[in-house]
Amino acid sequence: MKTITKKAKPKFKRQDFQLKKLKDKWKRPKGLHSKLRLRKSGHQKKPNIGYKNPKEIRGLFLSKFKFTKVGNFKDLEKAKEDKNIILSKIGKKKKIGIIERALELKLNILNIKDPQGFIKKIKEEKERKIEKKERKEIKEEKKKEMTKEEKEKKEKELKKKVLEGKKTK
Repeated sequence: MKTITKKAKPKFKRQDFQLKKLKDKWKRPKGLHSKLRLRKSGHQKKPNIGYKNPKEIRGLFLSKFKFTKVGNFKDLEKAKEDKNIILSKIGKKKKIGIIERALELKLNILNIKDPQGFIKKIKEEKERKIEKKERKEIKEEKKKEMTKEEKEKKEKELKKKVLEGKKTK
């Protein structure tokens, strides 16, 4: 039996993609004498139906699994049937909660190799960030204390100068 795999598609770029003001996104060539529109040889490829992947593997993940995209806890409960999930663009705080719940439900997370290591890494980053913030606050407090002491010293010096000035008169 022959295994079915996804085909590699060429990157389709618009006709004058080398111009800085134009993006690489595909746009259909509409010019009257456009060689790309006329499919002349030596020009780049145009997208067509022949680049479509086989129906059996279309929409599947690279490892040939059906998956569910999860963005919140409701999606996670719905994903129980597929057993494979991909986390969408969400923040770290929510992501940690969803990963922990997925591990409890014994769901496979396709786009994170080591979920427990990922959680550990994020928690360590959070702790480091808190420690750094505390150190910064302590430094600021010390600076404020130093500035108070310096102000008091300056005031005393000014008083001495004023008193010395009066004595000389």
